[in-house]
Amino acid sequence: MNKWVKIILYILVFCVCLALIIVGQKTIGVKHLLLQLVGLAGILAMLYGYNKKYQ
Repeated sequence: MNKWVKIILYILVFCVCLALIIVGQKTIGVKHLLLQLVGLAGILAMLYGYNKKYQ
């Protein structure tokens, strides 16, 4: 995969995960808590993938 395509894809996934966290935080409820957890899991998965290549 091209380097720039991969960078753009990572930025897009990060923005989606961040948006899930922000939208989920605005309202109280189980559904919104799950949105926050999915966003957090996405960011943690990206961080794991980034750190794995440097081990």
